[in-house]
Amino acid sequence: MNQKYLPYAFLSLLFTLFLTLPSACIDDPEVEPGIQNAHTPQMGETVTINALTASSVTLTATVVQANGAAVTERGFCWSEQAHPTVDHHTKVFGKGIGEYQGTVDGLVNGRDYYIRPYARNAKGVAYGEERKVQTQTGLGLVHTFIIADSTRAATAVCGGRIEISGEGEILARGVYYSTSPDMNPKDSVLSTSAADSFLCPIRGLRPSTTYYVEAFVRNHFGVYNGTRKSFTTTDGRSVVSSLTVLHVSYTSASVSATVLSAGDAPIEERGFCWSTLPEPTLTNSPHVEVGSGTGPFTGQCTGLEANRKYYVRAYAGNRVYGYSYSTPDSFTTLSSLPTVVTLPASTLTRGTATLGGRIVSPGQSAVTSCGICWSLTDETPTLYNAESAELTLSPGGTFTGQLSGLKGGRTYYIRAYATNAEGTSYGETVVQRMPSIFRTIPHNFPGAARLQGTPTCFATTDRGYLLGGDIGPYYSADLYYYSTTTNEWRQMLACPAGPLKWQTAVTLGGSAYVFGGIDVNHRTRNSFYRYDIASNTWYTIASSPAPDSLCLALGVALNGNIFLIGGRGDTATNHVWGYNVAASTWIRQPDFPTQHYGGVALTVGTMVYAGLGRNADGSFNRNLWRTIDLSTWTPETVCSVANGGILAGTTCRNKLYLIDESFTILEYDPATHTWTRRAQLPSDFRGIHCMFTLNDIIYIGLSQQSSTLLAYDPTWDN
Repeated sequence: MNQKYLPYAFLSLLFTLFLTLPSACIDDPEVEPGIQNAHTPQMGETVTINALTASSVTLTATVVQANGAAVTERGFCWSEQAHPTVDHHTKVFGKGIGEYQGTVDGLVNGRDYYIRPYARNAKGVAYGEERKVQTQTGLGLVHTFIIADSTRAATAVCGGRIEISGEGEILARGVYYSTSPDMNPKDSVLSTSAADSFLCPIRGLRPSTTYYVEAFVRNHFGVYNGTRKSFTTTDGRSVVSSLTVLHVSYTSASVSATVLSAGDAPIEERGFCWSTLPEPTLTNSPHVEVGSGTGPFTGQCTGLEANRKYYVRAYAGNRVYGYSYSTPDSFTTLSSLPTVVTLPASTLTRGTATLGGRIVSPGQSAVTSCGICWSLTDETPTLYNAESAELTLSPGGTFTGQLSGLKGGRTYYIRAYATNAEGTSYGETVVQRMPSIFRTIPHNFPGAARLQGTPTCFATTDRGYLLGGDIGPYYSADLYYYSTTTNEWRQMLACPAGPLKWQTAVTLGGSAYVFGGIDVNHRTRNSFYRYDIASNTWYTIASSPAPDSLCLALGVALNGNIFLIGGRGDTATNHVWGYNVAASTWIRQPDFPTQHYGGVALTVGTMVYAGLGRNADGSFNRNLWRTIDLSTWTPETVCSVANGGILAGTTCRNKLYLIDESFTILEYDPATHTWTRRAQLPSDFRGIHCMFTLNDIIYIGLSQQSSTLLAYDPTWDN
């Protein structure tokens, strides 16, 4: 076939096929014009929530376009799950396009819901914006309150104030109460009031019990409660004032008080109870009943013992709630015996103390004697278990006296006493610790430590001097003094004799005379110097004849002369030499009773006591001699109380005080010819170098263990 005729043939074929199509297609239902191109409706972009209640929500939505098919239904669908559809809950609000509003109701209060607007046409359902909403609770707000001063033992008034009433009708209002903090279990009281503020009297409560209370309101949506509060019921008892003691005698007392409040029941009984023990009550004490009711009342406490302390309380009560008491008070009945007060100890000095007492009341008869009693062991000293002293009663009612011979550093229990025809009574015990025997001087010695017994010491009224001595590798010529006025050590000019130990020093007038000693080469010396204390100046004294070279000689001043007794050169000697200060000459005196070195030579009054040194063989000579003129020597005593030899000695208040080799202080009283062992030195002050008396206090010390002085007051060493 010719190709140019092919298109015509193809068109002819298509036309023939069209004419021969089946006739069934022409019988299909007729379709609305334009529906074939329609779509589901178009919803607006936003949904507005207009109102929200406990059971409903009102919304506004918009159908923007029908999209080719008429909108036959529009509304809202909802569910408690996201993306609700018309297969869940729906509500229809008309048809067509445009804005529409509707209320979805029948919801549960306090729930979360998801809501979407929708529109339906012939092409299907379209949905708008999804909104999540929460329905209101439907409940309101109420406050709990308790009426002040309404709480009693069995009742209280509580209530509530409705601030927000919630939705719908209020079905009930009232209060819950319970003794449990978590309100389980609980009781309730309903209010008949229809006002926002309501009161509920609560009855039948237990006394002295804490209750917890909540106001509540009930409506169709449930119950809402106020803040939980608490109150405590009273004990129901009366209130009694503190009492007043009006008068006290030997066997009775009158008292008064007031019932301030009856409590929750009438006062059936009131009165007073008393006892010698604190906290008297009706069950454990005598009592007196004084009527009933409130107000003031007065009573008598009878059958009391004289001079006893009593505790008393007022009481008031009834059979319902029991008894209440006032705070305890006390009184002491008058004593048939004297009432006496012990005075504090005063003027503690020189082993004495001023003690005494004061009569507060003589009792039922005049005081016949009074005084003090004391003890070191019994805390309640009496005339029968302690020492005592009767004193003179002054017109003013006091009595005092000085007690001597007290022990230093010890604690005394002291009571005053007074006696009348009825007997003896005592004051309170005064506890007094007496001053110590020893007192450490806080200022240290500035020089090097000396070996025991090697330096020489001498004293003036208020100064103690230390000269020379063995300091270990060599001897010293240094001179120091301690002043009680300034309480300090000072170094003075060294002795021109050079470094020595075991010198003899004697003070006379305003000077010290220093003789002999031994040098580091163990050679004894007979050098003789005068030291002027006021000018701090040394002077050499040359005289012939003169004593031989000596060390450890005893020195003493008497009647304006200086005396040397015994001593040791090549051996021990019994020579006695006297130096006449006015004539500047030495004079040989009658010999000492024995060859002797070391020991003591001490003056008491006009008498010189010497001895207690070493014999020629080094043994301890226990004999002590006396003389009034250094010409005639009389045996005074044998010291049997010393252990070993005598390390140092001094006089104080007309007695001799020595230290033996057990470091015990020995006292010798020339008036009674008696030896007494006194206190032992503290451990830090053993190894002494000096002992001198300044202003009636003995200073001991400068041992190698301690560079301080020890002040010893012998008047307290009893």
